[in-house]
Amino acid sequence: MLGSGVTLQEEGLVPEESVVAQALRDAILERRLGPGSRLPEEQLAEIFASSRGRIRRVLLALARERIVVIQPSRGAFVASPDAVEAREVLAARRMIEVGAMERPCQPLTEEKRDLLQQVIEEEHRAHAAHDSVAMIRWSGRFHLELARGLGNTVIADIISELILRTSLIIAIYERQQATCCLKADHDLLLAAVNARTWPEAARLMSRHLLEIEQNLDFSAPAPPTMSLGLILRR
Repeated sequence: MLGSGVTLQEEGLVPEESVVAQALRDAILERRLGPGSRLPEEQLAEIFASSRGRIRRVLLALARERIVVIQPSRGAFVASPDAVEAREVLAARRMIEVGAMERPCQPLTEEKRDLLQQVIEEEHRAHAAHDSVAMIRWSGRFHLELARGLGNTVIADIISELILRTSLIIAIYERQQATCCLKADHDLLLAAVNARTWPEAARLMSRHLLEIEQNLDFSAPAPPTMSLGLILRR
């Protein structure tokens, strides 16, 4: 089964810790854990049947990804970017992803083209089901796999972090009834990349990311969230 998760390379985490890190990432990406949600070590250790030391290592790893903030004497919280930071993250995505279209390291392989087409089909299914959370996840997967397919692993790692941070921004600022990506945008992007018409691909990427920003309302408040136990307890 094709998974929609967006992950980063985790330096120094053992497999048990990686499972916890991914569960927290998924909860943030799916907006089950909202911006500003508290992440107490003791409660997380109980939920995941782990030690506080392991949980602390996970939270430090997520803090390096900028999706968690650790405040002295207060603990860890899901990051809550303000409008200025949100605009900076989106501007960074435009610079990096448009640049990747203008100067690709390699064309897409047939395997990567097939994978991206599968991701688009999953995104269309989510769109038809009006599942905004799944749309955000599949959109992120498309952008990440496209960056990986063009051959620059450094850019792919940076984009992976920015996708996770963008999910927080969308969780806070998305307009009601808006979707993170217009339905046909990724089809057009993939067609341009497959045809190796790089100037057109860069133009489409720039327009696409600007439209994402235009679908955000920077005056919107953060949504309420459920308790940590209900969100994460398995």
